[in-house]
Amino acid sequence: MKILWSVMAVFVLIVVCFFSTLYILKKKRAKEIKITSANGVDYGEFVAIGGIQQYLHHRGEDVQNPVLLFLHGGPGSPMLPFAQEFQVPWENKVTVVHWEQRNCGKTYYKNDPKQVTPTTTIDQVIQDTYEVVEHLKAKYGKDKIIIMGHSWGSVLGSLFTLKYPHMVLGYIGVGQVVNMFRNENVSFERALEYIKELGNQKDYQALTALGPYPGTIYNDEMKNKMAKFRKLQVKYKLAAGPTAELVWNVFCSPFYTLRDTRYLLSAGVVETGQAAINNYLIQTFDLAAIGRQYETPVFYIHGEDDWQTPYPLAQDYFSTIEAPIKQFYSIPNAGHVTMLDQKEKFNEALFEIIDMI
Repeated sequence: MKILWSVMAVFVLIVVCFFSTLYILKKKRAKEIKITSANGVDYGEFVAIGGIQQYLHHRGEDVQNPVLLFLHGGPGSPMLPFAQEFQVPWENKVTVVHWEQRNCGKTYYKNDPKQVTPTTTIDQVIQDTYEVVEHLKAKYGKDKIIIMGHSWGSVLGSLFTLKYPHMVLGYIGVGQVVNMFRNENVSFERALEYIKELGNQKDYQALTALGPYPGTIYNDEMKNKMAKFRKLQVKYKLAAGPTAELVWNVFCSPFYTLRDTRYLLSAGVVETGQAAINNYLIQTFDLAAIGRQYETPVFYIHGEDDWQTPYPLAQDYFSTIEAPIKQFYSIPNAGHVTMLDQKEKFNEALFEIIDMI
């Protein structure tokens, strides 16, 4: 019994030390990135959007600056817990607002998922975006705001910009999705080629066993294939995935409490809560068929090593669009999460865009 109690005491001590260290690191990080300007903002709020409470976090050194709404990826993958790692330099030029969409992040736990899930559709999320933009325009006294969409957020941002150009100062697509079905097909071919070149026969055989990929019907079989393929993509750094550094960034985030991280650790939440949108993305979404005529400036910032939303597909579509101003920024040695992979190069592109619009 003495040995058992000793082991338990050591375990409790380790846990206490771990959480105490995280608390100290969170406080330290918050102090390091504190907004010091008298005209700045740094706060979170829940706002009634689309009939439910949805979370917005605002940060910037001067509320007179343009407002940039960041549309996260996924669907269901918030970027707020990583914001401290890439966003701080932006805040001198724009007020950045992170919105955690329905069935996602802080918004997920503020509402009843059983009631929200049936409403989590592409049409509803576009309507939510409209209400968020209206809220921000009124709050900051702006006629238009900048929309930045990352990955799934680039789908939402593109659809919103095409539908409501009068509300958008400029659209910035990062890891732009053009056609999800084609994404999977092109990504698969690239992975086959790459793994074959490396000579890893076991993984090459595992990959070929998934063919024909991804299939023709979005069902459980296709979902299983995509899940297996994504693991191989992440293994060979052909797609973004969890790393020790990213996990540590989340735990040390000044914007996420340890309680908030429950969402990121909850298996199946995204698959269940975002099922209707995932179905739309795979079976229906085709940006080239939806529109090529933009009435607002359009910019893409894309990692040249992004094979999750393949660089060539984004580049090909972009070459066909018409917009008052358009510019494609290629970021070398960067993958899907370009703002983290190459922070300085990303910021150079972003600041040039802000100056243009």
